[in-house]
Amino acid sequence: MRKFLTLALFVVSVFAFEWSGKVNWAMNYQLAKQLAQKEHKLIMVDIALTNCPPCRYLATKVYTDDKVANYINQNFVPVFYLADQDQIPAEVEAYFTGSTPTILFIKPNGELYYRMIGARPPQMFLKILEEVNNKYKGKK
Repeated sequence: MRKFLTLALFVVSVFAFEWSGKVNWAMNYQLAKQLAQKEHKLIMVDIALTNCPPCRYLATKVYTDDKVANYINQNFVPVFYLADQDQIPAEVEAYFTGSTPTILFIKPNGELYYRMIGARPPQMFLKILEEVNNKYKGKK
């Protein structure tokens, strides 16, 4: 039994690492919301599907890019959900269209600020992140 649990934890950690990249994902939306309120940041919610090629592209090519990951970690409170495995909070699900990947930028008060559907190459994704964050912070 102990070997089974060890193996199960290993498999879960490998899968979680594959999806996590270098981004410091919050454990759940409620925690992300609390951190966003405290730090005055947007919540960045990525909703993906297990067998979605653009979602995997984000996970393996975009979120592992140092510039993208660092920018996300410094400027947003990110949280990640697999739509086919996780229970998406009702507050987030209200903004989810069903297309994946969907990246939602939500204000600390729960209001949708910006929605992006689809994957982009790292440099383009970073540019969008900067534009969204600068607009939210009132910068040009």
